[in-house]
Amino acid sequence: MKEFRLIHISAPTPRERGIQYGSQAKEEIQVCINTYRDRFQTTRNMSWDTVRGYAAAMLPCVEESMPDILEEARGIAQGAGVDFGDLMVLNCRYEILHFPHQNECTAFALQREATADGHVYVGQNWDNRPSLLPHTLLVHITEEETGNVIFGMTEAGQLIRNGFTSKGVGQCANSIRSTLDCQGAGLPSNFLRRKLLTLDNMADMVRWIRQAPRTVSNNFCIGTRENVVADIEGVPGMPVRHDPVDGIVTHANHLLVNRDLDASSGMRQRGERLYELLHRQAGNITLDYIMECLKDHEGAPQGICSHVSDTGKVWQTNASLIYDLDAGKAWVCYGPPCEGEYKEYAL
Repeated sequence: MKEFRLIHISAPTPRERGIQYGSQAKEEIQVCINTYRDRFQTTRNMSWDTVRGYAAAMLPCVEESMPDILEEARGIAQGAGVDFGDLMVLNCRYEILHFPHQNECTAFALQREATADGHVYVGQNWDNRPSLLPHTLLVHITEEETGNVIFGMTEAGQLIRNGFTSKGVGQCANSIRSTLDCQGAGLPSNFLRRKLLTLDNMADMVRWIRQAPRTVSNNFCIGTRENVVADIEGVPGMPVRHDPVDGIVTHANHLLVNRDLDASSGMRQRGERLYELLHRQAGNITLDYIMECLKDHEGAPQGICSHVSDTGKVWQTNASLIYDLDAGKAWVCYGPPCEGEYKEYAL
């Protein structure tokens, strides 16, 4: 069974945690840099110097709002022995690659009333190019100064993609595109995702997502042990909240609230299909049933469980992740879940 490499990080300061991360993932971080250097050149005709300039423009916003998270990022670069400008590119890849757009990910969150065991769940299928798999990692982070423990997934060098914590919060994110999106400088989503996992309540998570300056849209599916789950469509200047129905909220890559602002392309059924499947067992949703739903191929090759196709589709489900906020456990599948097995992890 294929599985992602897991690294353990534990230190009392952001800089020290970053150094531990970077030193353990040195090889994967270099692979990640090389992968994106080639991707920017071949798919966007952008030189690495140009890309680094875009990433550098994001720094003032990060320095002002998240100096602690910035210190962690600097530590990652130090530990890996890479230039910090290169590491910033990795953490701004979503914003820089937003044009043109591809569909990435299907996310969900479940309240207690929807599940058989009365637990709160957050999770997603992460879709992207298979070439990213060699530098994708799982991280187990202990913030010794607060006691907070984080488990999640990341591309090596990026702060974090999704995860959950001992404080009882979980976050997953997926791409969306609106007519208000433009190229410019804002707070990179990777920094915001990492910040969310330092918090301990829904109100603060929503506040951070709403107030974050952004020039491109990003979607956040979040939940807490308070039994509150929500989806926030982070559209520039107009972030809106999408609340659960019957304890279930799902989201893929098109806007559900301000539909007149939607600029997505391609298949639109994945989020709705996942809601339909989960709702069939509302009040009795089990872990095994969630896994089966995440293997669904309706609308193939652009189903919930997504695959590369001979018609030119170049991305697939690279990972499937389920976070149980009450049990403090995660289940992670390497690659499309219809082809692999979920492995259990604990905080």
